[in-house]
Amino acid sequence: MTAPIPTGKYATLLGTVSAHALFGGYYAATRPEGAGWRFFSWHPMLMMVGMVGMMGAAALTKKRGGYTNTKLHGIMAWFGMLLAGCGLYVIYQNKENMGKAHFTTFHAKVGLTAFSGCILPGVAGAVFLHPDFGIDKQNKIYRSVHKYASRALLLLAWTATISGLKTLIGDDIQTLIIFAAPLVLVAPFTLV
Repeated sequence: MTAPIPTGKYATLLGTVSAHALFGGYYAATRPEGAGWRFFSWHPMLMMVGMVGMMGAAALTKKRGGYTNTKLHGIMAWFGMLLAGCGLYVIYQNKENMGKAHFTTFHAKVGLTAFSGCILPGVAGAVFLHPDFGIDKQNKIYRSVHKYASRALLLLAWTATISGLKTLIGDDIQTLIIFAAPLVLVAPFTLV
């Protein structure tokens, strides 16, 4: 087991994922340039806050260790799933309103895989690993599968955010690199 993340580093990492979720979410929500805020805008905003902000914070908080942080981790992760579910509803309804096919792009397929994939570790965490009433909370195999599957799904979700922005702005490599930079910086502390 690795040492818990020190408070100063935790605050910096938490601030980074939170700021990226909010500012990156708003930036993506108002693309292409001049589009402004519209019904569709809720999709990238909710997905970024849910899958980057809340899920990233949940992963970092769990790494702090301890009973309270473990419970906070579960609450934040499920709240992130709720927000992402709302984001999924928005894009589904937006496609319906426009008469477009669903889940046809790389972004859509990766995003749906990440979102639906997160349900199983979430349920397993709540049922088997909850520190108060988990039915098999000491099982090292469940804990390991939960940890590594969740990290892989989080990476997949972050990939979906970058591919989603690329769908909105095209091949503006400089903007995509700037957008991805905060995720690259926090990945070693969040996903490893």
